[in-house]
Amino acid sequence: MELETLQKEQHLDYLFKSLQHHPSPYLIYDLQGNIKWANLAAEFIFRIEDLKELSIIKLDVASLQSSNPTDSIARSYTTPIEVRLRKIEFFIRTRVHVIPVSESDNFLLIEILCNSRSGLEAIQQTIACIEFDRIDLAYQKQFNLETGEITGVEALLRMRDEFGQIIPNDLIIPQIEGESLFSLIVLSSLNKLSEFFKIKDQLGLKDITVYLNVSAHTVMHPEFGDIFANYADSMNFKQDEFGLEVTETAELSNTEDAAKSLQKLKDKGIKIALDDFGAGYSSLRYIKDLPVDVVKLDKHFTNGLDDPTTAKLIGFVVEVCKALSLEMIGEGIETEEQKKIMLEIGCEIGQGYLMHRPEFIETMLTKDS
Repeated sequence: MELETLQKEQHLDYLFKSLQHHPSPYLIYDLQGNIKWANLAAEFIFRIEDLKELSIIKLDVASLQSSNPTDSIARSYTTPIEVRLRKIEFFIRTRVHVIPVSESDNFLLIEILCNSRSGLEAIQQTIACIEFDRIDLAYQKQFNLETGEITGVEALLRMRDEFGQIIPNDLIIPQIEGESLFSLIVLSSLNKLSEFFKIKDQLGLKDITVYLNVSAHTVMHPEFGDIFANYADSMNFKQDEFGLEVTETAELSNTEDAAKSLQKLKDKGIKIALDDFGAGYSSLRYIKDLPVDVVKLDKHFTNGLDDPTTAKLIGFVVEVCKALSLEMIGEGIETEEQKKIMLEIGCEIGQGYLMHRPEFIETMLTKDS
């Protein structure tokens, strides 16, 4: 038995050394629920100096256990696991490998799935932003282009580094959007949004819709519907006081399931907008299949308004929206000429730097006072 124990320890020591400098983050986990080891990449993204700072809350190991150790050879599966890092909890995407060590003892090799160094850095920055409350929202108003009346506000995600500087979204969001971790950003955003709703009336925005962006990945999250339904219930929103802008940064993997989740939220009075229309994957099909109230025209169309073909395409979208009784918002309006052409084409609501640049709550309150 001592020889068997020695051999097992030698095997594990060899495994640890071979993975220490592997570019993918790895954890070694025993079936008693303990993280035994982490390589350098795992220590980097979690910023841990002691393994006690990290624990796994949820991981299905029952299906992996077998009375026959040879059944575990080459067994692996991809799954999100729920972890606790110091005071925060989140899901992260992994591939779990079964390492059969002996007839009575197996280990799990948990690989944090990430395709690049930039992806690792994005995950690390995101976790730090969540842990140290460095997630914020900036707000940009939407206007009736003819009357100047404020019709809505879009809440825009902003993340800050350790020096307080805003991290460009395109450096992080594309890297983490497919991660279950992204859902925790959504929860942090909802907490920030609650602060805005407390002072919305004070800012003269009583009867407008406040929109929050959610990606296709977020819509397909199994808890998406419940998270936003519970939020709506807790906030006791009036009809159309709160809205979601579904961004087409990725294709919806199941439009039928997405439609059911969105309809559930629409039934609670939440307004559903299709963001970046015309720049995504299946814009027309989404209008047909999803319970959409609003179409937001992608800003690239606004930038090309001087092109007759682009103007005709926008006119086509306007006609589709009218036929289906959908509201339409033109994004990215930066000049008076763009505003004028939008009105001539028939797009009555707009958003862009010409009318209003995104602002944080503190700035909006200062201006109001």
